[in-house]
Amino acid sequence: MPPSTTTLPTPAADRPLLGIAFMLGAGLLFTLLDTGVKWLTQSYSPVQVVWARYAGHMLVLGGYLLILGWPRCREILASIESLPGQFLRGLLLLGASTFAFLAFRELPLLQVYVINFSAPLLVTLLAIPLLKEKVTPARGAAVVTGFIGVVIAVGPVDWRAQPAALLPFGMAFCFALYQLATRRFGRNDHPLASLFYAGLAGALVSSLVVPFVWTPITVGDIPLFLMVGTLGAVSQLSLILAMRCAPASLVSPFLYLQIVWATLAGYLVFGDVPLLATYLGAVLIIGAGLFLATRRH
Repeated sequence: MPPSTTTLPTPAADRPLLGIAFMLGAGLLFTLLDTGVKWLTQSYSPVQVVWARYAGHMLVLGGYLLILGWPRCREILASIESLPGQFLRGLLLLGASTFAFLAFRELPLLQVYVINFSAPLLVTLLAIPLLKEKVTPARGAAVVTGFIGVVIAVGPVDWRAQPAALLPFGMAFCFALYQLATRRFGRNDHPLASLFYAGLAGALVSSLVVPFVWTPITVGDIPLFLMVGTLGAVSQLSLILAMRCAPASLVSPFLYLQIVWATLAGYLVFGDVPLLATYLGAVLIIGAGLFLATRRH
């Protein structure tokens, strides 16, 4: 018997503890996903790992939609206001994923995460020309503080000798545009529809490219590829559930606990020891992000 339309929590933000739990779960799942990605990209092309992430995304989400039943599935997928807008969101998310996977191959998990936390700062800046939003002096000061944190976290870098250090900035830029596109095109769409079309765009494009970089997968790595694909969908769904259960201003800060998970994963799996400057920069970036998330003036 297909589940009813109440399978997902209602949009009413009246379940704060459940929302926090889903957000904590999302942060942990994202870190597990990225740890698997970093491990695989040491032996396989990041494009091949991106393809696995999106193929798994579509298999898991497609299976869930089929469980809901065809009438409900059709209703959800037809609920969007702009199909081109949804595909644009998907392409931007694909760009962010590709930059991220390239960065994970070369850089410590924590460093990539800290720079990605600057995405809300970029959203605030890019919303001025793209969405005609205004930024108050207080929010402008928060953005400046956050970017000072980015400079501290990155530290002195010879960009010509270490071009990989630029990759997280490409990821943060694409992710910021993805969030703005979501505001513009996905504000009133069903979350599962947004999740489906974003995954579909990534799966289609990566499937066209992956034959040119394909490396045969060893038997021992198959479970890890399956894990990456599954976590790609489950982590996103957990994030959506968190936002549906409680206000974003309440649950979003808990995603910053990824710094803890990334530190542990980086040390235990890859032997990475973070620098103090990385944490100092993270404090400024997270503080600025929390200010922007909770203050409108």
